[in-house]
Amino acid sequence: MFTATAAALACSDGLEPVPFQGISGQVTFLGEIPDSTDWVRLVIYRTLPEDSLDLLNFVAFTDTLPLAGLAPPYIMGLGTGDYAWLPVIWKKKDLPLSVESLRVIGWYTAGAAPFDTPVAVTVLEQEETDGINIIGDFGTLLTAAEALDQVR
Repeated sequence: MFTATAAALACSDGLEPVPFQGISGQVTFLGEIPDSTDWVRLVIYRTLPEDSLDLLNFVAFTDTLPLAGLAPPYIMGLGTGDYAWLPVIWKKKDLPLSVESLRVIGWYTAGAAPFDTPVAVTVLEQEETDGINIIGDFGTLLTAAEALDQVR
């Protein structure tokens, strides 16, 4: 009896769920989805990119976001710290992944319009930062240079 109780107590810590650490929310799309759409993803940056080529120096990105729903949910595990820019990136079909094939259709602004001042997000240890809702506008496909001009 003692052995079974001791074994059960020794294993109880291993059965606890691991808390999720990262961000979650929804992306709401405006406008008509271009026929030339390859994919759309949320991309995470620790700092604002300095120039167009820095658009490829991201920390993380989501899986391809579904375009069929009005506001697809997403969840992204991230390390602790501040993330300065969370843009929604559109990629043109039949082009290699490059700055030229990407467009920015919005970024996290804490509920404001898709291209207002970006709002940084802080991820705390073992915590989910939820409600990071973003608007992406297919009617405005900004090049990397245009997007960076707006956020600076």
